[in-house]
Amino acid sequence: MKLLKNYIYNLVYQIVAIILPLVTIPYASRVLGAEMIGINSYTNTIISYFVLIANVGLTTYGNRTISYTRDSVLKRSQKFWEIFVIKIIMALFSLALFFTFTCIYREYTTFLYIQSIQILATAIDISWFFTGMEDFKRTVTRNILTKILSAICIIAFVKSREDLWLYILILVLSTFLGNLTLWTYVFDAIEVINFKSLQLKEHIKPVFVLFIPQLATTLFLTLNKLLLGNLSTLSQSGYFDSADKVIRILLTFITAIGTVIFPRLANSFNRGEKRNVEELLKLSFGAVNIIAFPMIVGIMVIGRPFSILFFGSEFEGIEIVLGILSIELIFMGWSSVLGNQFLVAINKTKGLTVSVFIASLILLISSFILIPMLGASGASISSVIGEATIALVQLYYVSKHTRLCLLFSDISKILVSSLIMGTTCLVIGSYFYDGIMKLCVQGTVGLMVYCIVIWYSRTEIVNTILKKIKR
Repeated sequence: MKLLKNYIYNLVYQIVAIILPLVTIPYASRVLGAEMIGINSYTNTIISYFVLIANVGLTTYGNRTISYTRDSVLKRSQKFWEIFVIKIIMALFSLALFFTFTCIYREYTTFLYIQSIQILATAIDISWFFTGMEDFKRTVTRNILTKILSAICIIAFVKSREDLWLYILILVLSTFLGNLTLWTYVFDAIEVINFKSLQLKEHIKPVFVLFIPQLATTLFLTLNKLLLGNLSTLSQSGYFDSADKVIRILLTFITAIGTVIFPRLANSFNRGEKRNVEELLKLSFGAVNIIAFPMIVGIMVIGRPFSILFFGSEFEGIEIVLGILSIELIFMGWSSVLGNQFLVAINKTKGLTVSVFIASLILLISSFILIPMLGASGASISSVIGEATIALVQLYYVSKHTRLCLLFSDISKILVSSLIMGTTCLVIGSYFYDGIMKLCVQGTVGLMVYCIVIWYSRTEIVNTILKKIKR
């Protein structure tokens, strides 16, 4: 029952995370334009490497560690303070590297300095503690309030292309303040300890073991944005970044169940409950498939009318980029379950590291070939190839610990249900002109058709969810 409650909390957040960008992204696209969006994407990509150093794998590690020790107030308090102190040290180190970098790299310095607030936000972020405790109510409340506040501020204060600095400031300050608010809750769950008793050394090796795959992942996720800014144009970077934001919004909805299941899965593994681990893995993987496939088909069907309405006339042709990137959803969903959940939970991160490094190499080669020729579309194709590589390599490593046939038992039923939905949407769409009415009718009818078909197909994931609700 707790899993269901946590999923509902997370689901509410995902709904807000979907609704608000439906306002802010079209607004920012029209006010700032493709080039300014591209500058934001480029500078944010640069700062993400310093954020990575500041975090150094501690979010995932902290989540897992607290999951292991949450039953003891003393143990979880000890681990909390040890992990937090390491975060502060790494954040200071990252800031020193950043200021050194800005002494050498002189472009977009104003925007980079504003973006660097993200490093401070990372330093004080303790959301990993509440996730490990399976206390999603507090993090969800925080996230919803900060996102609403930032959306209001963007619409109220960002009025022209010259306001790019203000747009960035609003985004980074909302993250910082949101992370700060969690400190008002944490002392209800932990105790202040004698800092002389801190044992930092025991965390160094496991933290850096997790840092390596996260480094590879960050390089993988940001490489195309960096290359677009250098091999193509900032406008093409803006195209890719805008389409990617839509995909990331949808991805958070797909991975919501995984966020909830991970601490439970890690705790079950720590207790030696192998059967429960397999059941949780199957549940999470099935949830990804049942959500991702209809999303991909839906984007393919409504891509053009949605793009015209959502991004505006300056982003003509972005529907191609969006359609290509949508294929990522299934592969990113799979790797989220296989790598970030299962392999991390059972402490087998080698597969995660190897998969991302292989994919990064393939991405680099394909991007150097495709981006100069196709711009944002080329970057999208290389991203899909890279994400597929990650998922396939991780499937190989997961196959050593569980039977893959258990994970794919429902996939044909889900795919057929999604195609029936897509066909229905195409037929209905032929009776309407492009516009919001067409999108609303297609979306509503498509969702109803998919739910009816998937219900009568009686997939295992649907049966499992019904059993959880009845309990």
